[in-house]
Amino acid sequence: MDIGKRFDKVAKEYDTQDKLERSKQFVKNLLENIPINREFKVMDIGAGTGTVDILLSPYVKEIVAFDLSEGMLDVFREKVKKEGIKNIRILKKDLFSEGFEEKDFDLVITSMTFHHLDNPAQALNQIKEYLKAGGYVAVIDLYKEDGTFHSDNTDVKHFGFDEREVESWLKKTGMEKIFYGIIHSIKKSGRDYPVFLIIAIKNR
Repeated sequence: MDIGKRFDKVAKEYDTQDKLERSKQFVKNLLENIPINREFKVMDIGAGTGTVDILLSPYVKEIVAFDLSEGMLDVFREKVKKEGIKNIRILKKDLFSEGFEEKDFDLVITSMTFHHLDNPAQALNQIKEYLKAGGYVAVIDLYKEDGTFHSDNTDVKHFGFDEREVESWLKKTGMEKIFYGIIHSIKKSGRDYPVFLIIAIKNR
């Protein structure tokens, strides 16, 4: 079973208070560290049920959101319709294998997707091609953990990342880090799993 179908199964129960709080912290830190304005065009890779995008949408011109799970995107579409949001486009597409014709985004965001990717450094290099000069990329994901976060590690390629790993990816792409920090902690089975945010700028 592919990862999209796995997330289809949990889509209707996916949204929790903890995920909402994580999304709020993500958007709060984006607004504090990037000069986001109403002219910004944003790409979200692995948008899921769209919690981050819905919170971010009032501050930007447009968001183009991608995910592999039709079930997750159905939940996202319901939210957008209910709230009357007009500046989010939702697409079922694997950006890394299929590509996308539009370029010159001001910001690319991705939340809790990198630990599912075979090669995060290569993914960042692909993301860079969608950014305009002076554009930003923002990644949140699990800090290094021992493999106990997921009850099923079938689609998990990495047990989180430490700061040096993420900086090494950026070095390969030529993008410059402007922020790194632990912005949230997920409580699960009596343990805390830190979540980091890293933001980088494409200088050329």
